[in-house]
Amino acid sequence: MREDEKIDLGSVQVHKKVFAEIIASAMDEIEGVSLIPKNFGDRVAEIVKRRNFPGINIKVDEGEEVTLEVQVLVRYGMNIHDAARQVQRTIKSAIDKTLDIKIKDINVNVQGIEKEVK
Repeated sequence: MREDEKIDLGSVQVHKKVFAEIIASAMDEIEGVSLIPKNFGDRVAEIVKRRNFPGINIKVDEGEEVTLEVQVLVRYGMNIHDAARQVQRTIKSAIDKTLDIKIKDINVNVQGIEKEVK
């Protein structure tokens, strides 16, 4: 495309809640792994229409590189390392499909083991 044919329509900004919703949806696809459960305050916030995603932390540094941290529970008997790698792959794939943003890191913090996770 020639330089004079390019049109700049402005910028696109994506709110951190969009990242969180994409991550939460992606996590639903992983069997035996779930985000840490919501506490009472999270449930109250949802009643007043404020979706809260516990266990998801999004950081954007000065260079606009994005680091994601997810806190999860893993089903008893699963290989924790393999489960964490699956979380990273699934989240990366979901972000790549929906946003044109480079992810610097996806850190998975296993908070506990559960006998039954969805």
